[in-house]
Amino acid sequence: MIFFSNKYEKLVKLLKLDKPLVVFDISTTGPGISSDKIIQLAYTKIWPDGRTKQDDMFLNPEMKISAESIAIHGIRNKFVKDMPTFRDKSQEIWDIFSDSYYSGYNIMEYDLPVLRREFVRVGMDFEYDEKSIIDSRMIFYYMAPRTIPLAYEYYCDKEYKGMYNASVHTELAIDILIKQLEKYNVARNLDFLNMIHSTSDEERQGSTRKFYWLNGEAYFSFSKYKDQSIKSVIKKDKKFIDWLLEADFTEDTKSIIRQELGENGKYKKEETKLDKK
Repeated sequence: MIFFSNKYEKLVKLLKLDKPLVVFDISTTGPGISSDKIIQLAYTKIWPDGRTKQDDMFLNPEMKISAESIAIHGIRNKFVKDMPTFRDKSQEIWDIFSDSYYSGYNIMEYDLPVLRREFVRVGMDFEYDEKSIIDSRMIFYYMAPRTIPLAYEYYCDKEYKGMYNASVHTELAIDILIKQLEKYNVARNLDFLNMIHSTSDEERQGSTRKFYWLNGEAYFSFSKYKDQSIKSVIKKDKKFIDWLLEADFTEDTKSIIRQELGENGKYKKEETKLDKK
């Protein structure tokens, strides 16, 4: 069923989508990316015009669900034994996911690779690239590392203590993403999102150690300007900022500084005027 929602229209406006966004979450038979299979796939597809389609489908994995996984999501073998298989639903899922952006919590490292593997098994090559991924876990880890319940509490000011459920987590991921986009202006920039999804763990950890975020604003966690915001340092010490951009720091570290400088990494006009006074 396709419908409209103010909640999802807000997401469209914040991201300025040029193609659909699929926010999704999966439950599986186990933790393996190559060996385990999907038993639940919940998604919300949001088109640039605000139209939205949702579904929460259960699948017969044609294999046993591990006891460890049952303890996490509560889905038992007997519940899914008469459900359609991934092959049965593959064309429907393909039509939903093709040519879209993909979002959710930890989809980059787990959900998307598992989904791609399922398509490979039925002879369909589901391809995606990092530029199509908007992983709220990656944004969260970049800004303030936490687990998903703490992410929900941190951004939405609500506590979640329920059992793991893919459909619930899909909605939590949407709520977290909206709050992240409202809190961090820089996260609305698709180039910035591409950058934080494509950097290596070492680079990401390096830049995270150099900055921390308070009330949506980046602060130095190193140098003589430790605990001072990048914006305030831009106003009073351009030479230091220029040195950071020319020195041997990682590209994502420099990108964070450029975002604060404004479009094309130039000093904002109002800041230049203030400096001349």
